[in-house]
Amino acid sequence: MELGPTEKSIIEWYKQNWNGQTLLSRTPWPVSLDTSLSTGDHAWLVETGEEIMNDYFHRFGISHSGFDLLEYWPVEPGWIPNILLPKSMRNEYKAPKKLTLRMLAESAKVGRWLYD
Repeated sequence: MELGPTEKSIIEWYKQNWNGQTLLSRTPWPVSLDTSLSTGDHAWLVETGEEIMNDYFHRFGISHSGFDLLEYWPVEPGWIPNILLPKSMRNEYKAPKKLTLRMLAESAKVGRWLYD
């Protein structure tokens, strides 16, 4: 499949600014439109995910209204078991939604966040 200019610029931006590399061989992780930032083998922590998304919204001029970071990086339960916490502090596990570079490219085409 031939990539359009928006897809190419999203992938290039991600490769140059955010793509990690393997520890021993120092080779970059493979990147495609289906690369997920929030799930899979190379998922980012919430703090880095927030930085990536802020950079994305700023750099590509995308409106971030409608984007909910906690859908892709939900609050994780702490190390204290819920049974020992007061009800107000309990967190149930919630699986993160997949956030892919394809989603970023599709949103960049229209200038606003399309998902959620």
